[in-house]
Amino acid sequence: MLFPAFESRWLGADAQLGGNHWLKALRPGGVTALLLLEGPVRVEWSLRSHREISGNSLIWLNTAVALPESWRLLGGRQHEALALHFPIEWVHSSLTSLRQELSADFRGLLLGPHSATPLITRPLEAEDRVWSRTLMAPTLCTAARHLLEGSRMSEFFFRKVLTESKGEELFCTRTRRLSLERVAKVRAALLENLEEPPTLEELARLCGCNPQYLSRTFSEAAGTTISLYLRRLRIERAAEMLAHGRANASEAALEVGYRSLSHFSQAFRAEKGITPSEWVRRPGISAEANTNIGANANTNARQIPA
Repeated sequence: MLFPAFESRWLGADAQLGGNHWLKALRPGGVTALLLLEGPVRVEWSLRSHREISGNSLIWLNTAVALPESWRLLGGRQHEALALHFPIEWVHSSLTSLRQELSADFRGLLLGPHSATPLITRPLEAEDRVWSRTLMAPTLCTAARHLLEGSRMSEFFFRKVLTESKGEELFCTRTRRLSLERVAKVRAALLENLEEPPTLEELARLCGCNPQYLSRTFSEAAGTTISLYLRRLRIERAAEMLAHGRANASEAALEVGYRSLSHFSQAFRAEKGITPSEWVRRPGISAEANTNIGANANTNARQIPA
């Protein structure tokens, strides 16, 4: 296979639930890049060896050398991360001939000699956040999705481990950085009002460019159109509301800007592969969420037509 045993997995939980399920997500025998988007964590290797890492960090671990003994979610707030797993054989075969191109800490972490706590961190850049949201391709078949995600993961890996020193910014690098900054601005503006989002013209004024240029460069940088990106943000928000029992399907649809329940269901299936009702019935959803959903269904004052 072109990308053998590459894996990506979203992690998220309230701090009081603990971080054991995060620890279980770390596969042995490889290198894990964990994009810690929200919430601080404490990684413990022994009683006298630990690291506390703030949110908005990129954590690199060599699980072929040692796995942490415990992983705690700190801060009493929501946590969110994207874990990427790269098999150690692939890492070694890809980087051995490039050993001298690596920074000292990456060289030690990935190729050795290894420390007793094989972990390094980097600040999470704005473009990393944008990239994390465009990694998944749920509308593709399994084989095509694996190929596309593997390609994006390998590009991310090499971009991070081989470009420690930015030096003088090249024109193409600056162009991409500006495009990613525009994506971040569009994302923030859309999230502020999913129910009545800004128009393309309003977004273009916010980004300081014309609508056609914004539309084209956004698609190139984010890998999707602004309208599909808006759909993704809306469905992610609705899915979170449904999963935590904060709304039923009608309420969630209205909250994120859908006036037709059938249109909402079609968009939900396009993003998640299942209907809203199937999403609520997933194994593992809390009893509290099911109770809240039932209560919302009985007291809902905001109904929309099917």
